[in-house]
Amino acid sequence: MTERPAISIATSFQYDIPVDQQIPIVAQAGFSHISLGVRPEHFNCRIQATRASFKKECEEYGLKMDSLHATRLDEPDAESNLLKAIEAAAELGASRVVAHAGPFNCGREGFSERLRVVLATCAVMVPALRENGMCFAIENVMPGPATDLATQALAELDPTIFGLCYDSAHDQIDGPRSFSLIDRFRDRIFSVHLSDRIRAHVDHVIPGEGFIDWAGMCTVLRLAHFGGPILMEVMMQHSRYQDPAIFLQKAYEAGVNTWKRVHNNGASNQASQAIGAAAAPQPER
Repeated sequence: MTERPAISIATSFQYDIPVDQQIPIVAQAGFSHISLGVRPEHFNCRIQATRASFKKECEEYGLKMDSLHATRLDEPDAESNLLKAIEAAAELGASRVVAHAGPFNCGREGFSERLRVVLATCAVMVPALRENGMCFAIENVMPGPATDLATQALAELDPTIFGLCYDSAHDQIDGPRSFSLIDRFRDRIFSVHLSDRIRAHVDHVIPGEGFIDWAGMCTVLRLAHFGGPILMEVMMQHSRYQDPAIFLQKAYEAGVNTWKRVHNNGASNQASQAIGAAAAPQPER
């Protein structure tokens, strides 16, 4: 029996569509998993009734929970928010929580103190993560000090609990760049947020709408032995596909092709050609 590709999509694909309305169309597009975006006004994981309703609807449509995107690790109320996020993720069946270490584009000023705060927050989460059998993925953001904050924190954290959430659109800012971040954390990639990038401030689009070398990225990710669902963290905002059904269909197709590349030791000829075409740079819009 052929294994069904584990393809997830983040609810951030269109924040204008309420989560309860997203679930049916996400399932219809073929996705096996769903991941909750970070905005509490879109989904407030602190409200138990909201969690219960979400879980029930996902079960009705056969969707599994992939991950939950939580608040930054350096925020003043991070500890209580993150503990609540872990509780919510566990209740919803997710095995991982994802968060940024700090601001998307922080500088070197105050770096050591920010790192200390991040590590202290992580220490508070350890008992809850262990109790629930969960892991925590710290996401790379702007290349430079902001991502250094994540990588330096990971260097000091328990590798069995804390790993990297690799975000392709963030990694390729001012790119094309190499995929050395994937290689550096090849044994600690706990989650992926995959999308293409067109240019500055125009990103999180479906593979093929931007300049990222998708086939090259998939090859490096396959060598990293990543075993989780392929999460397409794509958004309609800058996509050429503005109909939600068509957008989700294209995102799912890109996810399946990516999954084949990463998990099947290479794709079929047809899928390889699709990804190769998808990786071609698109004209400025």
